[in-house]
Amino acid sequence: SGIEAGLEREGASILGGDAELDLTFRFASEDEKAWMAQRSTALSEIAEFRSMAATGDDRALTQVKAVDGAYPLLGTVLLEPAMTLSDALVVRNDIPGAVMERALIDRLGLAIGDTFKLGTQTFTLRAQITREPDSAAAGFALGPRTLVTLDSLANSGLLSPGTLFNSKYRMVLPEGTDINAAEAEAKALFTDSGLRWRDARNGAPGVSRFVDRLSAF
Repeated sequence: SGIEAGLEREGASILGGDAELDLTFRFASEDEKAWMAQRSTALSEIAEFRSMAATGDDRALTQVKAVDGAYPLLGTVLLEPAMTLSDALVVRNDIPGAVMERALIDRLGLAIGDTFKLGTQTFTLRAQITREPDSAAAGFALGPRTLVTLDSLANSGLLSPGTLFNSKYRMVLPEGTDINAAEAEAKALFTDSGLRWRDARNGAPGVSRFVDRLSAF
């Protein structure tokens, strides 16, 4: 009961917003983005996919999260050495920055300041991720996390038509918003679009299912 109460209380922080719209293999249309912007006080666009991080002859599977300048809407990404996420991901000497989890850094034998590739794009490793505020909402991942900006992937070939990725749009909703009504409106407006809705009432469904199974056992 304590875990369930905590999940309910911290649902928005775990999810990274009050509500999230998830799309597969595409980004939102202009109409969809306009609806989200109209209904929210803050909006963030994210793309998630699996890729191989490569340095020299070494390669390792990573779960990439490409973020915009608004991410994270709630919480803070903590890095080592300490810096803001925007400073870590900024372009320097024509090479964008990236941050990784420790397991991936060790697997590739990287040090802070080294370069690696995602697709055809070169990145500089600027820091290690020590806390990702919305990590519980991501669910199962096949590889450690790499964080980059959406803009830095423009020429990587990783988000071109036909590639496998999910786009996620996190929203902070105005106080007093009827969540049920907002969900129903989104699904009615964008029928057959493949849109999936999640909100702070169940920010980490995988954790909730685990707790349910554990309590039943």
